Amino acid sequence: MRRLARSLSGRIRRYVFVPAIVVVIGLLSVNIVDRFVLNGALGISWTEELSVIIMIWLVFLSGFALDQDDSHIKVQILDLPPRVREILEDIAIVLFVGFLVWSTWALLPRMFSIYAALGWPIKVGYYAILVGGCVTILAKIGKYALRGLRQWN
Repeated sequence: MRRLARSLSGRIRRYVFVPAIVVVIGLLSVNIVDRFVLNGALGISWTEELSVIIMIWLVFLSGFALDQDDSHIKVQILDLPPRVREILEDIAIVLFVGFLVWSTWALLPRMFSIYAALGWPIKVGYYAILVGGCVTILAKIGKYALRGLRQWN
Protein backbone atom coordinates (compact mmCIF):
# COMPACT_ATOMS: atom_id res chain seq x y z
CA MET A 1 0.00 0.00 0.00
CA ARG A 2 2.80 2.39 0.91
CA ARG A 3 4.51 1.68 -2.41
CA LEU A 4 1.23 2.18 -4.27
CA ALA A 5 0.57 5.47 -2.46
CA ARG A 6 4.09 6.73 -3.21
CA SER A 7 3.69 5.69 -6.83
CA LEU A 8 0.39 7.57 -6.98
CA SER A 9 2.05 10.54 -5.29
CA GLY A 10 4.81 10.54 -7.92
CA ARG A 11 2.32 10.31 -10.75
CA ILE A 12 0.26 13.16 -9.32
CA ARG A 13 3.39 15.30 -9.19
CA ARG A 14 4.50 14.38 -12.69
CA TYR A 15 1.18 14.47 -14.52
CA VAL A 16 -0.83 17.02 -12.51
CA PHE A 17 1.44 19.39 -10.58
CA VAL A 18 4.06 20.06 -13.23
CA PRO A 19 1.61 20.69 -16.10
CA ALA A 20 -0.58 22.82 -13.80
CA ILE A 21 2.37 25.02 -12.81
CA VAL A 22 3.31 25.37 -16.49
CA VAL A 23 -0.29 26.41 -17.27
CA VAL A 24 -0.26 28.98 -14.44
CA ILE A 25 3.05 30.42 -15.62
CA GLY A 26 1.70 30.59 -19.18
CA LEU A 27 -1.57 32.23 -18.13
CA LEU A 28 0.16 34.82 -15.99
CA SER A 29 2.75 35.53 -18.68
CA VAL A 30 0.04 36.13 -21.28
CA ASN A 31 -1.81 38.34 -18.79
CA ILE A 32 1.32 40.41 -18.10
CA VAL A 33 2.02 40.87 -21.80
CA ASP A 34 -1.60 41.80 -22.43
CA ARG A 35 -1.78 44.25 -19.56
CA PHE A 36 1.59 46.01 -19.82
CA VAL A 37 2.60 45.62 -23.46
CA LEU A 38 -0.70 45.51 -25.33
CA ASN A 39 -2.57 47.77 -22.86
CA GLY A 40 -5.34 45.22 -22.39
CA ALA A 41 -6.08 44.74 -26.08
CA LEU A 42 -6.78 41.03 -25.63
CA GLY A 43 -9.21 41.64 -22.76
CA ILE A 44 -8.38 38.43 -20.92
CA SER A 45 -9.25 39.33 -17.35
CA TRP A 46 -10.13 35.74 -16.44
CA THR A 47 -6.50 34.52 -16.39
CA GLU A 48 -5.85 35.74 -12.86
CA GLU A 49 -8.93 34.01 -11.46
CA LEU A 50 -8.12 30.75 -13.23
CA SER A 51 -4.53 30.90 -11.97
CA VAL A 52 -5.75 31.36 -8.39
CA ILE A 53 -8.14 28.41 -8.71
CA ILE A 54 -5.38 26.18 -10.11
CA MET A 55 -3.01 27.21 -7.31
CA ILE A 56 -5.65 26.48 -4.66
CA TRP A 57 -6.15 22.99 -6.11
CA LEU A 58 -2.39 22.44 -6.21
CA VAL A 59 -1.98 23.43 -2.58
CA PHE A 60 -4.65 21.07 -1.28
CA LEU A 61 -3.68 18.15 -3.52
CA SER A 62 -0.03 18.58 -2.61
CA GLY A 63 -0.89 17.82 1.01
CA PHE A 64 -1.48 14.20 0.04
CA ALA A 65 1.70 14.00 -2.01
CA LEU A 66 3.86 15.56 0.70
CA ASP A 67 2.39 13.32 3.37
CA GLN A 68 2.96 10.15 1.35
CA ASP A 69 6.61 11.02 0.83
CA ASP A 70 6.94 12.19 4.43
CA SER A 71 8.48 15.42 3.16
CA HIS A 72 6.48 17.91 5.19
CA ILE A 73 7.84 19.95 8.08
CA LYS A 74 7.63 18.36 11.52
CA VAL A 75 8.43 19.60 14.99
CA GLN A 76 9.40 16.87 17.42
CA ILE A 77 9.10 17.88 21.06
CA LEU A 78 9.04 14.48 22.73
CA ASP A 79 11.39 11.61 22.01
CA LEU A 80 8.88 8.86 21.35
CA PRO A 81 9.40 5.43 19.82
CA PRO A 82 9.09 5.63 16.01
CA ARG A 83 5.89 3.56 15.86
CA VAL A 84 4.12 5.68 18.51
CA ARG A 85 5.32 8.90 16.86
CA GLU A 86 4.02 7.70 13.47
CA ILE A 87 0.61 6.83 14.91
CA LEU A 88 0.32 10.18 16.73
CA GLU A 89 1.34 12.08 13.59
CA ASP A 90 -1.26 10.20 11.55
CA ILE A 91 -3.97 10.89 14.13
CA ALA A 92 -3.05 14.60 14.14
CA ILE A 93 -3.17 14.76 10.34
CA VAL A 94 -6.53 12.97 10.17
CA LEU A 95 -8.02 15.22 12.86
CA PHE A 96 -6.74 18.42 11.27
CA VAL A 97 -7.69 17.51 7.72
CA GLY A 98 -10.98 16.04 8.93
CA PHE A 99 -11.81 19.36 10.60
CA LEU A 100 -10.99 21.21 7.34
CA VAL A 101 -13.21 18.88 5.33
CA TRP A 102 -16.06 19.03 7.85
CA SER A 103 -15.99 22.83 8.18
CA THR A 104 -15.78 23.28 4.40
CA TRP A 105 -18.68 20.88 3.86
CA ALA A 106 -20.74 22.84 6.41
CA LEU A 107 -19.84 26.14 4.71
CA LEU A 108 -20.64 25.17 1.10
CA PRO A 109 -24.46 25.47 1.26
CA ARG A 110 -24.10 29.13 2.32
CA MET A 111 -21.84 30.14 -0.57
CA PHE A 112 -23.49 31.81 -3.53
CA SER A 113 -20.77 34.10 -4.89
CA ILE A 114 -19.30 33.67 -8.34
CA TYR A 115 -15.96 34.63 -9.84
CA ALA A 116 -16.40 37.94 -11.64
CA ALA A 117 -14.53 37.20 -14.86
CA LEU A 118 -15.07 33.44 -15.15
CA GLY A 119 -18.64 33.32 -13.93
CA TRP A 120 -17.91 30.08 -12.05
CA PRO A 121 -19.26 29.49 -8.55
CA ILE A 122 -16.71 30.31 -5.89
CA LYS A 123 -17.27 26.78 -4.55
CA VAL A 124 -14.87 25.49 -7.23
CA GLY A 125 -11.92 26.57 -5.08
CA TYR A 126 -13.43 25.07 -1.94
CA TYR A 127 -13.93 21.71 -3.60
CA ALA A 128 -10.14 21.41 -3.54
CA ILE A 129 -10.27 21.18 0.25
CA LEU A 130 -12.84 18.39 0.07
CA VAL A 131 -11.01 16.38 -2.59
CA GLY A 132 -7.49 16.85 -1.18
CA GLY A 133 -8.63 16.25 2.38
CA CYS A 134 -10.63 13.13 1.57
CA VAL A 135 -7.75 11.65 -0.42
CA THR A 136 -5.38 12.30 2.49
CA ILE A 137 -7.77 10.77 5.04
CA LEU A 138 -8.50 7.74 2.86
CA ALA A 139 -4.77 7.15 2.38
CA LYS A 140 -4.26 7.16 6.17
CA ILE A 141 -7.20 4.81 6.74
CA GLY A 142 -5.96 2.53 3.96
CA LYS A 143 -2.50 2.45 5.51
CA TYR A 144 -3.79 1.07 8.80
CA ALA A 145 -6.42 -1.16 7.19
CA LEU A 146 -3.72 -2.91 5.17
CA ARG A 147 -1.50 -3.24 8.23
CA GLY A 148 -4.39 -4.82 10.09
CA LEU A 149 -5.07 -7.23 7.23
CA ARG A 150 -1.42 -8.26 7.09
CA GLN A 151 -1.34 -8.95 10.81
CA TRP A 152 -4.64 -10.78 10.68
CA ASN A 153 -3.52 -13.17 7.92
